[in-house]
Amino acid sequence: MSGNGAWNRVFEWGWLPLFLLVTTVALLTRPLMPVDETRYLGVAWEMWQSGSWVVPLLNGEPYSHKPPLLFWLIHAGWAVFGVNDITPRLVAPAFALGSLFLIRAVARRLFPTRPVIASLAPWILAGTIYWLGFATMTMFDQLVVFFVLLGIFGLLELGQGRRRGWLWLFLGTALGVLAKGPFALIYLVPPTVVAPWWAGVGVSWRWFFQAGAVGFLGSCMALGWALWAAQLGGPAYAEAILWGQMAGRAVDAFDHAQPIYYYVWMLPLLFLPWTLILPGLLRRVWKGRGSGQSVWPDPRFARLMLAWVLVPFGLLSLASGKLPHYLLPVIPALSLATAALLAGLVESPQALRSRAVAVFWCVTGLVLIVLPWSTSHGLTAMLPGGVSAVGVALLLGGAWLWVARRGPRQVVAVALATGVGMVLLHLALLPLRPAFDFKSFATRVGELQHGGHPIAFVGKYRDEYNFYGRLSQPVVELGGEAAAKEFCSASPDGIVVRRLRGAVPPEALVSTQFRSKHDVALPCSALASSNRTEAP
Repeated sequence: MSGNGAWNRVFEWGWLPLFLLVTTVALLTRPLMPVDETRYLGVAWEMWQSGSWVVPLLNGEPYSHKPPLLFWLIHAGWAVFGVNDITPRLVAPAFALGSLFLIRAVARRLFPTRPVIASLAPWILAGTIYWLGFATMTMFDQLVVFFVLLGIFGLLELGQGRRRGWLWLFLGTALGVLAKGPFALIYLVPPTVVAPWWAGVGVSWRWFFQAGAVGFLGSCMALGWALWAAQLGGPAYAEAILWGQMAGRAVDAFDHAQPIYYYVWMLPLLFLPWTLILPGLLRRVWKGRGSGQSVWPDPRFARLMLAWVLVPFGLLSLASGKLPHYLLPVIPALSLATAALLAGLVESPQALRSRAVAVFWCVTGLVLIVLPWSTSHGLTAMLPGGVSAVGVALLLGGAWLWVARRGPRQVVAVALATGVGMVLLHLALLPLRPAFDFKSFATRVGELQHGGHPIAFVGKYRDEYNFYGRLSQPVVELGGEAAAKEFCSASPDGIVVRRLRGAVPPEALVSTQFRSKHDVALPCSALASSNRTEAP
């Protein structure tokens, strides 16, 4: 009995130490990743040091691509602990952890008579490779995931007659829009509109009026910021945040344009490793339908999935601009659906067919074994032969997963394989850190700027150095050789930063590797003697 009690505790809470282990290892081994994380920390720093609390700034100009909630949360940490690079990196993991608790709460309200689903849901979510990898990225998407879950939770609370659900729906809408603009509404509006058909709130004009009012008031909270920022940021910035960003990405993306079918093949990759067991699981459910062992398909839950998954999937597929993490709020919905499908197996002696997952980790291990001995790319040359030992560990883990046959323990085993696999991958790729870590280089660039040397960058500058270098002045963007010569004529004591292929010029004051290239800081006095080729 004691052993069974210990297993029950692991089943209920084991996902928590697993998540904490993976996020801790990730934060300790991975630097702020260029260009997204370094850019967002750079924006937060520029707002902080300039006192621009309403209008985000990127290299001295209003930054219209994102609302300010993430930057404000970073500022809150700095207000308490001073400017540092630790508290900003805890924001996304904190919201990811909150999502694990929220998905369990949502499952309890969706399936009050099947508590096993609430126990499974955090394991499924924490055992999803892409979601777990994104949990430590200082970006906006984990915030949106949390607020979408909060809105869904609020709708379920309202369906059970708890009026506090209006507060959760309001906060999910208001803070979701402040986190990533109208994008959050793509995931919140459809479940709210069809709530009478899945949440049990009842069909009435009063419901639609109240829900519309709460959504409108929540959106007005973000709109209030947008109008204030538009007034402060000028006409071009106003046009960008009030119309250009959303319309431009939807109709004719200025970046990340992809074909309409892009997400059709991307979504299965985002839900690995569970995608590999779903075909067999669905076949079992179909063969055993009517046996009473599974809650799927349940009409109410199916309607929620249609509103939460298929409608946003279709809208985002029609939009011109696409990125994989735009689908991140779908992952909790798929996790709930998978938990519902798995419930019958967990409550029965049947085994989960997870050998495809075992093969996946074995193949990953084989790739890692071979990778250090490959010289096809400059980055692989940085991997020592010892990395192959990590590949062997992944191979053995896949073999262990192959023989794990009991239902509930096998679900946990698949999630553990994800967590341990992610830890091993972070450790294996640790030798690549110098190719992505701008800290020492940016610090030196900052010292040069503070010493009175104007800084220019040849190419498109994305705030890569602003936070680590604590830059106090914008970096001058140069379009090419002619612009560089003109800059140096006007500022003979200036520093020109270039991203180059090949060897570092001997006249470079400081350099750092960036992927397979090098960022080098050259004094204007040496510019004429440097005839290296810029990296595209």
